[in-house]
Amino acid sequence: MNKNYIAITIIFQLLTLSVSSQEKSVKQILDGVSNSYLSKEQYLVNMTFTMYRGVTGNTISESYTGTMQKKGATSKNQVLDTEIYLFPSASVAINSTTKTITYTGLSNPQKNTPIDLSILLKYYQKSQIIDKGSQWLCEMVTEQNTFNQLPYSKVLLYVNKDDYSVSKQVLYFTNLIPFKNKQNDEIEHDYGRLVIDLKHQWDVNIPAKKLNDFIVKKHDNKIQLQTKYATYKLVDNTEYNN
Repeated sequence: MNKNYIAITIIFQLLTLSVSSQEKSVKQILDGVSNSYLSKEQYLVNMTFTMYRGVTGNTISESYTGTMQKKGATSKNQVLDTEIYLFPSASVAINSTTKTITYTGLSNPQKNTPIDLSILLKYYQKSQIIDKGSQWLCEMVTEQNTFNQLPYSKVLLYVNKDDYSVSKQVLYFTNLIPFKNKQNDEIEHDYGRLVIDLKHQWDVNIPAKKLNDFIVKKHDNKIQLQTKYATYKLVDNTEYNN
């Protein structure tokens, strides 16, 4: 945008004012999403992650799947070779490739929601809602001076109006990332975007998991792995955070 043109500057200022006036509505929708997932006793969400090269276009560099589920006060995310369990008092990350289990004790009880929505409006100062009929499209863009703090310069959330579930997320990377040229295998750097499609199952039977399925606390308050994970290495992140 050429700031020497007064007309364009005025249009830009009007757009900024328009976006700011809608911030309350964006917050209401994001709060509705969080409350919707928190109110569910259990659910299973199948996710497809698709990485596209470029801000626009349909060139796919990779695609993989994952799941997200909740049962009572416990949630689990699984992507590729990593499973992350979130309990009220701790999180456990299991990596089947490196054979490591990372334990992190939590001082404050955690809310089990699939997206950390509470910080979005703090970092993405420009936001707007686009009515898509049966969905709201929440578009959030960060300002230039915060690019070094965030991996994504823009976030799109497609929210279903009937139950406030998220059907799609689009994350635009802030910085250039490496892509492999499929013709000669050379590494090239370009902007990219990650599209996450979500499909929900609300009425599903999910086995209940407990923290002591993975971790045993000894009398001296030290922890160790259950015998099922005897071949894994335990990393206690709580020690590093103290």
